[in-house]
Amino acid sequence: MKKVFAIILIASLVLGMAFAAKSSGLKVGAQAGYGAEFLKLSKDSSYIKVNNGGFYLAGTAEYDFSDSFAGKIELGINTMGKAKYATMLGGLAEVTGTASEASPMHFSAYVGGEFALELSKEFNFYLGAGLDALIGKESSDDDAKVNAAIGLGLEAVGAYSVNKNVAITFGAKFGWHFINTDDDIDDAYGSLGDNGVSTSNVSLKFFAGITYAL
Repeated sequence: MKKVFAIILIASLVLGMAFAAKSSGLKVGAQAGYGAEFLKLSKDSSYIKVNNGGFYLAGTAEYDFSDSFAGKIELGINTMGKAKYATMLGGLAEVTGTASEASPMHFSAYVGGEFALELSKEFNFYLGAGLDALIGKESSDDDAKVNAAIGLGLEAVGAYSVNKNVAITFGAKFGWHFINTDDDIDDAYGSLGDNGVSTSNVSLKFFAGITYAL
């Protein structure tokens, strides 16, 4: 059921962008920067922490419903480097290390709404929230499954208007991914047991970009 939900999400994003392109009040753009994922599996006095990240690039489309509220869609990629991990089993000393190979690239998606705060004639500040997803394999192992991590995304973006159509943007996004479609996520980096494993999966992105009002 979770995998079906993930497919529906991506299809909705693509269709939404195609529909928005026919509307007035549309801004299109691109943003690039650094994106990272932080995964933690824990049970009793044991845990496994994994963090990974790399270059982030996304295309964006925004539709202004009013002067203060807009809808936004983002579709992009997030390269991943060699994952760093920390493991503690049964309360013993923590063991840290780095994976021997880089993890596969992830795809990112976001759809949400944002409120605009006009700070000056040239500068606006946007606060947004919506549905965020990061999709890809968590390791380079041949038997690794694709995981669609889906949850809440919170975004803060500043925009400086160069002229009537062009704006330079910079911002950050936090993702709290409480849905993981890979049923084997609990032992993706080592088994903590079959039951009672708590999973935390969050992401951070920092970026700069440009938008063009059509």
